[in-house]
Amino acid sequence: MRHKISARKKPLRPAFLMPPMRLFLFAILCLASTCFAQQLDVEKMFEERNLGPVAALLAKGDYELVARIGAAAAERGLKAAEWRIMRFKALAELGQMEAALAEAAEALKTYPDNLELLMLRHDLASQQGLDEVKKDSLTRLNAAAKAKAPKDRTALDWVSLGKAALLLGADAQKVIAQYFKAAQTKDAKLEDAYLAEGHLAFEKDDAKRAADVFRAGLKAHGETANLRFGLAKAFSTSDREKAIENLVKVLELNPHHKAAHLLRAELLIGGEKFVEAEKAIQTVLDRDEQLPEAWALRAVVAQLFHADAKKVAEARDQALKRWAKNPAVDHLIGRCLSRAYRFAESALHQRKALEFDAQYLPAKVQLCHDLLRLGEEEEAWKLAGAIREDDGYNIQAHNLGLLEKEMDGYVTKSFPDFILKMPKRDWPIYGERALQLLREAKALLAPKYGIDLKRPVLVEFFGEQSDFAIRTFGALGGQGMLGVCFGTVVTMNSPGSLANGRNNWESTLWHEFCHVITLSVTQNRMPRWLSEGISVYEERQRDSAWGMPMDATFREMTLNEEKLTPFSQLSGAFMKAKSQEEILFAYYESSQAVEYLLDTYGKHKFQGILRDLAAGKRVNDAITANCENVDEIEKRFSSFMTNKAKAFGAKADWNKPKPEDLNPFDESSFSEFLKKHPTSLWALQRHAEDAIKNKNWPELLQTGQKLVELVPEDFSGTSGYSLQVQALRQMKREEDEIVMLRRIAANASGAQSTFLRLIELDWPKKRWSEVLTHARRVTALNPFLLTAQKALAEAHAALNQPTESIHAWERVLVLDQSSAAQTHFRLAQLWKPTNAAKARRHLLDSLSLAPRNREGLEMLRHF
Repeated sequence: MRHKISARKKPLRPAFLMPPMRLFLFAILCLASTCFAQQLDVEKMFEERNLGPVAALLAKGDYELVARIGAAAAERGLKAAEWRIMRFKALAELGQMEAALAEAAEALKTYPDNLELLMLRHDLASQQGLDEVKKDSLTRLNAAAKAKAPKDRTALDWVSLGKAALLLGADAQKVIAQYFKAAQTKDAKLEDAYLAEGHLAFEKDDAKRAADVFRAGLKAHGETANLRFGLAKAFSTSDREKAIENLVKVLELNPHHKAAHLLRAELLIGGEKFVEAEKAIQTVLDRDEQLPEAWALRAVVAQLFHADAKKVAEARDQALKRWAKNPAVDHLIGRCLSRAYRFAESALHQRKALEFDAQYLPAKVQLCHDLLRLGEEEEAWKLAGAIREDDGYNIQAHNLGLLEKEMDGYVTKSFPDFILKMPKRDWPIYGERALQLLREAKALLAPKYGIDLKRPVLVEFFGEQSDFAIRTFGALGGQGMLGVCFGTVVTMNSPGSLANGRNNWESTLWHEFCHVITLSVTQNRMPRWLSEGISVYEERQRDSAWGMPMDATFREMTLNEEKLTPFSQLSGAFMKAKSQEEILFAYYESSQAVEYLLDTYGKHKFQGILRDLAAGKRVNDAITANCENVDEIEKRFSSFMTNKAKAFGAKADWNKPKPEDLNPFDESSFSEFLKKHPTSLWALQRHAEDAIKNKNWPELLQTGQKLVELVPEDFSGTSGYSLQVQALRQMKREEDEIVMLRRIAANASGAQSTFLRLIELDWPKKRWSEVLTHARRVTALNPFLLTAQKALAEAHAALNQPTESIHAWERVLVLDQSSAAQTHFRLAQLWKPTNAAKARRHLLDSLSLAPRNREGLEMLRHF
């Protein structure tokens, strides 16, 4: 609701701001002005004392009041231009665009050379597509600037001139140095100087620099809603929690800050909280009923939440009412749709924006990213090049240019079903395995979910995390992300990148391809929790060691009512996560929800949910239509999760001791506690630590056995199995150690040290099948590890699998040039029975490196 102000017959006078005594004094002074005019400029004193309070009213969003005060000041003939400028700003914030432009025109009769006013008029005209007003404003500003000597320019003048220079094509860095920094030097506390520089950083897609500028502004000037909003916007795409934290502060300072409400609405849309987003949008429309950005976001809600084409069109039409060819409208709609993985729809909106204004840079940049995510790389690279030509300082276009150069050196392998791109060095190491795994996944998952993929899936691996981030997110960041799927495009960090050895790239590839299937089935119309839940679930179906099994952390979080997300609210599980641990739990809980639905209602009803999503239904409505009421499911799912958590380590005492249970000054206190609580995990783990410290390996072995009895499902690095392995190794009981290592290896897909230890123990005993199994497990973590590739080569050869052995030795040749002579010789031996020419070539290569190799010379005599 708008504030209602009672009608007055006479215009409100600014003197009301003064206390009664001061008002009375002012009246007396006015009557006696002929006596005191030369001694005291009463009017100037009045303005100096009241401009600040009125500016404070503007800053906190009392726009109607400020507009009325400005009108009264103009009627009285007060001299300061600030009265008119504040009225102009207030009218613009209220959405009274014609009145604001009329106010600017009237004010310019009195202040024709006011650079700030001219720039404000230009900017408002730009929002409405009023080209003549824009041109006139810049022409008059240029003339006024020439008439004003640099030494007479105020800090605000420098800001206005800097903005005008940018519009006329001036170099951005020069504008910052010669105008905005000059303004900050002249007045270090000037808010407008920091706002101008920060928003220029946004125009160049440099959110990090923008954040630095707004922080500097807050430090120099102090808290303001606009500076704080700039910081919120800078964090909006990289740190949601910080963005929200700053938005809260903005709205405390100015509850009517339209941009803050709209950014909040965007974040809520991203979190699939559409009802709350609609409320935030309506808050803005209550004060500015034609604001294009608000109607654009309403169109997004209509598309994503209501799936109502008529509502979308109506909202878009409303957004274009103020200016029929406003490119910002379709750009904003598309950008939000793109964040919901609706890339094709976003691309259409960006093209519409560019039909309105072929030079509209934000639409070009967004279209470039959409094209990349749709696999239309050739057009995307051309567009990025065009952006760089138009704007050499655009960070995203610059980064894409560097990425394009890097990817020019990639190898591309095209097949009817898949296109794989990766660094040249990577293909011989894991390329064939990646293709094999993708084809296995497609053969299994496509018929399972009833989809026939009509076009090849593009899968790209990046050797550097920074390249992965730019290709995937458009900017640096995304540390910890292993792979991303956009529909029929998958991007992944190479298993040879920084994450090697810590994450299973094969399970990640399986996970991402499952997204290809489910996003295709639903036409990218599914909530994140369901998409991720299916992918994690399908990992577990492929390999029980994959797919995030229950562990101690998940157990604790499941039994914590504040951590476990209700089934009906799973869409918000990822968005509300405040730590990496909580994000992982969101993946886990989502996968359990999928498992529950499939086990309870069956495959056909589950597929019905996906079909309904493709038709535009909301997820909870789709689940209700195919299964039963979500509220009923929620109750039983909660019990399902709780029971599963309680079953994990059901025999163990998970409680930690209370302070009164132990006496830190009594050495026997802990022993007594352990005797009384023999199933206490806390006590047993501490006892194990003491055993390790004292190198009491038999005691450690016994403690490990006890932990295995209590929590047999735990195969982590701190489990009873791991403790027993440590004890057995120290006790040199190799065969018993191997038994325990095998149990860990079968249940922990990331246990690289375990796999390597098994290779070390099984190789000398020529247990080639076991060596092969564990070498494969290592290469699923890091195919660039030489030990694993050599183990594969030897095991395949010993098992009479020469073709596989050849492939493994070829990988060794790529990875280890220092042993090339020996590797070429082994390849010569393997090729000799079937391909004498290849065998001879490898033999000659070996002898060129090691000419005294007697075995090689002997083999050469027999060719």
